[in-house]
Amino acid sequence: MHELAQEDYYIVKPLLEGGHVHPELVSIIEGNNPGWIFVDQVTTPQSAIVWSKGMQGFYLIGDHTNEAFVLNLDDYIKSKIEPRMKEVALNHFEVSGHHDKWNMESIFPTRKLYQFEQLVLKLLNNPEVQKSIEIETINLKTSDWECPKYRNVELIDTHIGSFWSSRDDFMRNGFGYAAVIGNEIVGVCYSSFVTNDTHAIGIETVSSFQSKGVGTHLASLLTEEIYRNGFTPYWDCSLDNEPSKKLAERLGFTQVHRYTGSFFEL
Repeated sequence: MHELAQEDYYIVKPLLEGGHVHPELVSIIEGNNPGWIFVDQVTTPQSAIVWSKGMQGFYLIGDHTNEAFVLNLDDYIKSKIEPRMKEVALNHFEVSGHHDKWNMESIFPTRKLYQFEQLVLKLLNNPEVQKSIEIETINLKTSDWECPKYRNVELIDTHIGSFWSSRDDFMRNGFGYAAVIGNEIVGVCYSSFVTNDTHAIGIETVSSFQSKGVGTHLASLLTEEIYRNGFTPYWDCSLDNEPSKKLAERLGFTQVHRYTGSFFEL
């Protein structure tokens, strides 16, 4: 197996045919968000594994019957990938396939696998406006949020730093808003992954301000801006995250996909 240089990531895009198009994955291939890509062969890859910095997880793409790839993948992970994961303080390996034919049990027969279920929702029509004029907001495409008077700016820094290579990359390619109450940043909602036609949404509200309309307000603002600029808003949440799913549905999102992921401890 071989690791691709970033300028060569585009060569694996044909491997996405026939599966669900995760923007978390496509954004890396298109060079918008950071990650790593490992392939069975450099010239004409048939299978690949892609790591997303933002998701801190992996995606398997391409030919699931490629024996040379499947039989050697776990050993390659142990020798080459696990040490790099530990360097960035990751202690578990999370993986899903871009189609349902990837058999994790046969690929990782010696690992103790745990499964999780994810829901995917998209906004296919005009967003349902849910904004509150009583919540002060900051547009993250400006430098307003760097004002010294604001407290808890670390909330914004952490999210953008987790999903983007730099603030400049985010400000060029993404959209986002933060909520402010009493000069404290209490919520953030932003483009977490960006492709040429889709923006995935990331969101967090400080626990003491949850269920007060902050997340709804921010998500409504962001969804409207993404849609107005000609992109499809995309929402991915765990099956058991009922508040996240209900928020997306209030904004007009429709469930379009459900998939299973697996993880094991390192």
